[in-house]
Amino acid sequence: MIPPIPKILARREISANRFLTYVEEDLTDRTGKPYTYYQVEAKWDAVLVVPILSDGRIVLERIYRHPYRAYLLEFPAGGIERGEDPLNAARRELEEETGYVAGHVQTLGVCEAMPGLLRLRLHVVLATQLTPSKQERKLEAMEMLEVEVMTVEEAWAEAEKQPTSSFLTMGLLWYFRNSR
Repeated sequence: MIPPIPKILARREISANRFLTYVEEDLTDRTGKPYTYYQVEAKWDAVLVVPILSDGRIVLERIYRHPYRAYLLEFPAGGIERGEDPLNAARRELEEETGYVAGHVQTLGVCEAMPGLLRLRLHVVLATQLTPSKQERKLEAMEMLEVEVMTVEEAWAEAEKQPTSSFLTMGLLWYFRNSR
C-alpha cells in the first residue's frame, strides 16, 4: 500500500533567478514527524533533441558545463518557453545551437530529470530530415559549444567515459528504445 502524500506545513523560496527557484518545504515524514525538504524547481520544462542525419549519424554538442569545469558531449537541449509546444521548442533549440533544421520531429519519451532534487520534466525528441539552416546560430553567452557528428557506436563509446552527461545517455537510451 502506497502511503499518503505528506502534508506541506510551510514553504519558503530561498533564492531564485530566471532559470530556477531554490525551495525549502516543511512537511511530515512517514512517521508523522516534521521534516524539511530541499529542492530546486525549474521555471520551465526542457527538451532534449536527438538529431539523426540521413546517413544515420547523430548530431551532438561538446558543451562547457561550469559545475564540472569541463566540456561534456551532449545532445542539443534547452528550455521550453511558456506556452510553447515541446516539439516546436525542439526545432528551435536544434536550429539555434547546431545550425540544423528538422523536417520531422516526434516525441521519444518524457521523464523527470532528477526527481529527488530537481522538479523539471524533460521531453526527449527525435529530429530527422535535417537540412542546414540559412540562419546563423543563436548561442547564449554561456553556450560555449562545438557541434560534432558521429555514429551511434562512437557516441556510446563516449557515453562510457567518465564523466558523461545524462543528456547523452538519456538521448541514446530513448533513441535505442524507439528504434527497435
